[in-house]
Amino acid sequence: MPKPDLRAKLRLGLIVFVGLMAVEVIEYIVGTTISGALPYLVILTVPGAGLILYYYMHIEQIRHTGGE
Repeated sequence: MPKPDLRAKLRLGLIVFVGLMAVEVIEYIVGTTISGALPYLVILTVPGAGLILYYYMHIEQIRHTGGE
């Protein structure tokens, strides 16, 4: 049985993964169904990029430690 801290991290990782997958599916649907979809696709990149920056690149930890 995983420790509570590990379980919370795994759950957060799963939530981020599902969120990124949802954004990708929405981008695919918009890109294949809407003519002239570029503005919508540019807007849809923001949530995905935000999740990647926050979770995978640990931006929050860098901000709290002063970049060290």
